[in-house]
Amino acid sequence: MKAYLAALLFLSLPSLAHADVFAFKDLEGFEKCMTTDHLVEGVKTDKGSQTRLLDEVEIQMRCIESAVKVLTPIKKKDTDLEFIVAAKRLTAHENAVDLVGVLADHAVVGCNEMPAYSTLTKALSHPKETGKNSLFSRTKVVVKRCLKDTQFRTDFLEEKDSSDSYLAANACDILLEEKLVKSCKGDK
Repeated sequence: MKAYLAALLFLSLPSLAHADVFAFKDLEGFEKCMTTDHLVEGVKTDKGSQTRLLDEVEIQMRCIESAVKVLTPIKKKDTDLEFIVAAKRLTAHENAVDLVGVLADHAVVGCNEMPAYSTLTKALSHPKETGKNSLFSRTKVVVKRCLKDTQFRTDFLEEKDSSDSYLAANACDILLEEKLVKSCKGDK
């Protein structure tokens, strides 16, 4: 019986995805990466190595990290937007914040494109978290870069009055910090 189970496990190994899924170079590879639902990763330890199974969310976040590395040297707004649209289709919209950050670096006017703008507002529609790597902190950094664009700034100023209380409060905090407003609704 043990031999049968070992043989079955051995035969199933080729069908498991491996870490090279993150080594994509284009949108097609990114989409394949984002739709990977399981991944076996080898990890070196003090006593040798072990394997572990990554979950779908962890895989998607690593795919986005890899996409940032792929997009950074390309410097093409349209390519950045294609990756953002694909990410929003394949995962929670707010997971694409780092891709919007790449877009902001390449073409700040792209921040006001609907896929990018809605990613940022969706990310700000959550309770504020603390910590440098929190969703709020990462989004705030990107929004501040996007505020250099006049149209984005004009549109984002309206978010402080949003009916979404989290979005309104988070937008207000950013706008106050940037000294673009003196107060927001609910301030005393």
